[in-house]
Amino acid sequence: MRRFKVFTYKFLISILLRLPDAFYAVLFAIVFPIYKVLHKKRAYGRVEKHLAAAKEYEARERYDTNKMPRNVKSPNPDALATINARDTFKGIFWNALESYRGLARFKSVEKRIVYENEHIIHNAIADCTKQNAPIAGISIHQGAFELMHRALCRYSEHVHLITDSVGDIAFREVLKDLRSDPHLTEYHPDETGRLIRELFRTKGILAMVIDQGKHTKGNTVSLFGRPSTLYLRLPQKINEMGAGIVTFRTWSEKKRIVIRFEKYYPPKYDESIGNAEIAPSESALVTGIAREVETWIAEHPEQWSWNYHGNFTTAL
Repeated sequence: MRRFKVFTYKFLISILLRLPDAFYAVLFAIVFPIYKVLHKKRAYGRVEKHLAAAKEYEARERYDTNKMPRNVKSPNPDALATINARDTFKGIFWNALESYRGLARFKSVEKRIVYENEHIIHNAIADCTKQNAPIAGISIHQGAFELMHRALCRYSEHVHLITDSVGDIAFREVLKDLRSDPHLTEYHPDETGRLIRELFRTKGILAMVIDQGKHTKGNTVSLFGRPSTLYLRLPQKINEMGAGIVTFRTWSEKKRIVIRFEKYYPPKYDESIGNAEIAPSESALVTGIAREVETWIAEHPEQWSWNYHGNFTTAL
């Protein structure tokens, strides 16, 4: 039965990914109004409220464009003011399709991927190699985010990925096969101890998204002036143990899927800047990453989910 289900899932996914974009455009146009009505007081309603609160915050604070250095190709940081909830669901819909087509190695997707600021990860690898240390490459669920895990295999033969359980055993097996790469090893969240041992043994790269987590405790940070959760405890721990941290992100444009490396935090970052006594929830590492994430979301708000497992911790 399990082998039959695996075969069925693989067959259906193969067919679905090959359907033309026109089919998906019509599908979204039909399904979204129904979804909106059914989720007005749930997911859709939360997104509307979160967006309204973020827009109000930015209008009040006049978003500080000097928080993070910006590439000249960066979009206008006022992008948040122009989008609505429909835009975000449309962005998630198309980026999910792009992600899985990319994992299936569709040439039409692969040829659109561009890498920016690669010197950041190359320099980080060189620095950590001198210190005999591994690296964590961390990001958020934005753009064609599934491709980010695969992208790190470009820089290491040992990439370690923690994935949450989705669907039944057969479906998880199909997703693992789709996501697979000769340089990628997946771990269940319960295998964190084994992952850390392998990471430091291989001096590889931990691939991790930090804005969604199940059955785990996160770090409380401020995003758009409101208490929010980022799941940074594992990157924090391995940074304290001697691993470097590289932040990177992705977003989709009409002709490009951009994967951009942003910043390198060296091993034992908080200690290196004299903040060893600061409480972990207020550490310079966590605070710095939170400011980056806020900037990323503000630049591409239509490509981030505003209601991932209650990422804003206070009710509206």
